[in-house]
Amino acid sequence: MDVDGLSVRVVALWNDWQLRSMILLSLWLQIFLTIAGGRRKYTAGIWLGTLVWLAYTSADPLATLSLGTITRNQGGSNCNTKNESITPAFWSSMLLVHLGGPYTFTAYAVEDNELWSRHVLQLLTQLSMSFYASLRSWWSMDPLRYLAIPIFIAGIMKYGERVLVLWLASSNKFRESANEERKLLREQLDNKIPRDDFDNMDATRCDKVLGFDRIRPEAKHLHEAHFLFRILKLLYGDYLVTYPTHMSSYNILKRKSAAKAFELIGVELGFMFDVLFTKAMTGVGWRPRLFLRSINFLLSVSALLAFWIMARNSKAYSEIDITISYLLLGGAVVLDIYSVIWMLLSDWTMLWLSKKREPLAESICQFIYSSRWLSSLIHKKRWKESMNQHAIHKHIEQSVPMGNLISKGHNFRRWKEDVDCYLKELIFERLLDMRSRYSRQDDQRMILAERGDHALRRNGCSEKFRWSVVDIDFHESFLLWHIATWFCHVGHTESPHVKVSRSLASYMLYLRSDMPFMLPKEMGEAKYMSTSVEATFQVEEGQTEGSVLSDGRNLASALDLLETEDGWSDETKWEMISQVWVEMLTFAAIHCGWKEHAKALSQGGELLTFVAVLMSHLGISEQCIYNMLLLFDLFFYTPEHLFP
Repeated sequence: MDVDGLSVRVVALWNDWQLRSMILLSLWLQIFLTIAGGRRKYTAGIWLGTLVWLAYTSADPLATLSLGTITRNQGGSNCNTKNESITPAFWSSMLLVHLGGPYTFTAYAVEDNELWSRHVLQLLTQLSMSFYASLRSWWSMDPLRYLAIPIFIAGIMKYGERVLVLWLASSNKFRESANEERKLLREQLDNKIPRDDFDNMDATRCDKVLGFDRIRPEAKHLHEAHFLFRILKLLYGDYLVTYPTHMSSYNILKRKSAAKAFELIGVELGFMFDVLFTKAMTGVGWRPRLFLRSINFLLSVSALLAFWIMARNSKAYSEIDITISYLLLGGAVVLDIYSVIWMLLSDWTMLWLSKKREPLAESICQFIYSSRWLSSLIHKKRWKESMNQHAIHKHIEQSVPMGNLISKGHNFRRWKEDVDCYLKELIFERLLDMRSRYSRQDDQRMILAERGDHALRRNGCSEKFRWSVVDIDFHESFLLWHIATWFCHVGHTESPHVKVSRSLASYMLYLRSDMPFMLPKEMGEAKYMSTSVEATFQVEEGQTEGSVLSDGRNLASALDLLETEDGWSDETKWEMISQVWVEMLTFAAIHCGWKEHAKALSQGGELLTFVAVLMSHLGISEQCIYNMLLLFDLFFYTPEHLFP
């Protein structure tokens, strides 16, 4: 076997395909990120998340490496014959387009938006490299060198747009935008409408005040969601929400059904997702955005047509490079078409069109909403609409010995449950009940501190179970109730209250296991881990006294005694348990920071975020002010939050 000859052939093959493979992989990553960028708003999963992360972290380095390879290899002599070593001049400019990223994907996490200044430096560096490579192609009299001009312009526009979007979504700039929104809302509501009007405002009056009475019925929910989004920007920017503002959102939501309220919040959080993670560029007018998309599309199409005409008579490149060039240019055109369609069918475009009173805009709206196919694209899925579930052990649903409840290594069973209409109704009823009990700011704080104790008081068993919700910290409390819920669940039929209790118990454990940053920090990671390890050890050793699992079993036994000793029905018991879990959910939701909620949006959204947003819009938040005299009593807000 000729080892030297084989090595030479391998090296030659690598030299031929090194750049080609990298640039094709770069194109594939752009296609994948374009498709996955929109889907991750409503899709969650380990595999998709891992693939998106790998693609996102690989795309820029791969394009940069390819651009460096072209810069190093570009050049040659004047060629009118086929030459395998010449790289098409516009490949370097095409990589600049790839570095600009897809329209549906700018940031993997909210922290990436803070790196906009790094991307400015990277933009200047990559522009210099691409420009240098293009200059070298001019010196070599590359027959297709003119194609680099339109693609180079498109690359500058796309990369510059990416930097602009990252800057607009950065925390400081977002807070400036939220401050401007606060001033606009104060001018629209606080300064024009008497406070008493909000207390007794009916649906017709509310629509007239907010301008919804002039909107076509099919698009009204978009305008309601956008108004709520404007308030959400204040919350995310750590501003206080005045009484007229949160009363306006309350008047919008209180007349909705639970399903419609959740649907509205889904549209609103979709707006927030677009601002934080895509090139929606809401800080820029609709016409400039359409102009940018159109120019990019025209530049890509003109480059493809010019290449088709010029490549027929060119002998400077191999057939392989010609094919790859067609793939690059055709891929750019297809991605631009996809992006234009994505923008035209987005909620932002329909929001803009439905505000116009012009005949053309009204005709377009009428056509879209009357077309079943187009209407289905408009009313697409907003979030994953499911809860991830963790159970302590897959055998906990069966009648097994205590020693088998927890296996070594915390062998959690994982699955998903849909967020059904019954759960939405239970949550919405709980929030409206909380809102109905507001009278003073002090009451507000007491209500926000409820985490199961109100449900126990309402059912007359506060003293019996107080030790499990009030006398211990929150994390230990929901761990006890999780264990007790699963013990009580064994052997019971799947009634609505049983299903809600089991689902929320498993969902809260999932949050603690996989999304701990979304839960209150009062227990601390170290204590939680020690509690979990202690529970595992004590069960494996057969200990039944003094452990968190024995406390959970005791709680389950006490709950069962409500039936045998106090005469409760099984349905009444499970109704109370479900109420306790809903209170724990609302407690966790409102005590989670807004930046933590924003992080969850990039992973399909969480039920906890929906609950927190609903609570805030109903006025159930410490950021919502009811009495201006109590403003300065909120010591955790600095003066700059109040009157910047």
